[in-house]
Amino acid sequence: MASFCLVLMAETKKRVSGMKVAVPRYGGRIAPRFGFVEDVLIAEVDEDGVRSVEVLPAARRTPWEIPGVLHRKGVRVVLTGGIHGQFQALFHSFGIEVIWGLIGTPEEALDAYLSGRLVAETERCLGRRRHRHGKGPRWE
Repeated sequence: MASFCLVLMAETKKRVSGMKVAVPRYGGRIAPRFGFVEDVLIAEVDEDGVRSVEVLPAARRTPWEIPGVLHRKGVRVVLTGGIHGQFQALFHSFGIEVIWGLIGTPEEALDAYLSGRLVAETERCLGRRRHRHGKGPRWE
């Protein structure tokens, strides 16, 4: 399952050889808000799936530091739950694509991304937990 801020696309395999994708986590699942992160799973992916995984502890970092750290590690895409517009802008300033509004496990999100079922939402999350767009299909 995923939340309301997703856009689905036709099943098309992404060209992702050697690319790094980050998933902020809380309790082993996708963090519901980017600012509340225990760690960040960084997966190096290729056309066949996940090649390697690294876990970046976030306990000693502020949310403002994480985008720069991920940029230095070569991350190109972040799959996350809710994320404030200021954090989205910071990620974009580093050339990192943000796909937000996800609920579930990092494995489910990575699988959906690699199969071409996720794309970046064009609207910014307004930073309110009760805020819902109420439009578009859900990720299944």
